[in-house]
Amino acid sequence: MSEAVPSVVAIDIGTHKVSVLIGKVHAPDNIQVIGMATARNRGMNKGKIVSLDKVITAIKNAVQEAEDMAECRVHSAWISIPSAEMKSFYASGRTPVENSEHTITTSEVVRALELAKASHQTSDHYLVSAVPLGFELDDESEWVLNPIRMSAHSMTGHYHLMMLPISTMQNLDRALKGANIGVEKMVVSALATAEASLLKDEREYGVCLLDIGAGTTNIAVYLDGRLAMTHTLQRGGEHVTRDIAAVLQTTTEEAERIKLLYGCVDLKVVKPEHMIQFQGIDGPQTISRIELTEIIIARYDEILSQVRQVLEGNGALQGLYHGVVLTGDASQIEGMISFSRKALGVSAHLGNPPTQVNADEQNQAALRRSQYATVSGLLMFSQSETQDTIVEPDDSEKLTVMKRFKRAWSGFNETLKSIF
Repeated sequence: MSEAVPSVVAIDIGTHKVSVLIGKVHAPDNIQVIGMATARNRGMNKGKIVSLDKVITAIKNAVQEAEDMAECRVHSAWISIPSAEMKSFYASGRTPVENSEHTITTSEVVRALELAKASHQTSDHYLVSAVPLGFELDDESEWVLNPIRMSAHSMTGHYHLMMLPISTMQNLDRALKGANIGVEKMVVSALATAEASLLKDEREYGVCLLDIGAGTTNIAVYLDGRLAMTHTLQRGGEHVTRDIAAVLQTTTEEAERIKLLYGCVDLKVVKPEHMIQFQGIDGPQTISRIELTEIIIARYDEILSQVRQVLEGNGALQGLYHGVVLTGDASQIEGMISFSRKALGVSAHLGNPPTQVNADEQNQAALRRSQYATVSGLLMFSQSETQDTIVEPDDSEKLTVMKRFKRAWSGFNETLKSIF
């Protein structure tokens, strides 16, 4: 890729598919996609690698198709980190500011993070992301966004830590090496999806990103522009497919076909006389669309009930002033928006298409599909400072996190206290 316009590549390795985007960077907020592809991934189950060779094949197939479209060759890429086995923690680290002027430097910030990590780090897990929630100076109630060059006798850094089993990272590394793909940087998939799907105002005033994929459902809650909570449920669209296959006594392939063509979670829009023909194990069969919808609703009701329990358990549900933003292939089913509103009791809408990432007229519609949300977010991450990055501070910029938590998330502050 020796063009005058710099290029960037993004790869998302999902349970059922691998998605790839190749973009030309005209400006940080103007990335033109010149290559795009998805390939069936048969090497993962519930977000975990179960066949290394099949994952490697899927990566190679998707990359090659994108390369052919872009007329270039891919050697390295930004990679999304699957979150099926992700463990998330709130942690804090307190350190004295011992220089003569009591001025906070990068050393104190690094020390605070190391102390926070030490309280949760284990020999079999790897820290993949540490998102700073804010920094507390001399026990003041207000947290600052960036403490560097500010004065204090002590500083406490508060973080949202995300960890994965070392074996998971090793298997992902082997898959990429097997496909001859180098790593520019890895980003947790939930963060990349949020980058592409959430508006700034939504993240500022409270929103839950609900990413319902094939094998897992990822929950990411934002407040004050920062990631405040993440959680992964081992349920997704493939469980709906298996339910259909089991009840109708058909293959998973036929069940998936029926789900994609006729799937719905709103009985009000289904006509009673609508009948569906399908191939059962014992031959051709017929089912009403109402019966199919009832099968599907049962599983989605279970998934969203678990989502609600997680949000309520963390005191987060009542703080979602911008409600829930739905993304992921399994969230595209007919009736999902109204179903989510009823199940969670908050507003809901589908993810916002990122305006910074575009393609030509022929491919723009395909780029806006949910399967490209995470890789679009990776392209955007490649051109912006990530949430982990320490930037030069504005001394007047302060983050009243505790006040916002107390007002918007009753109970959440107590959760923080119990963890810290």
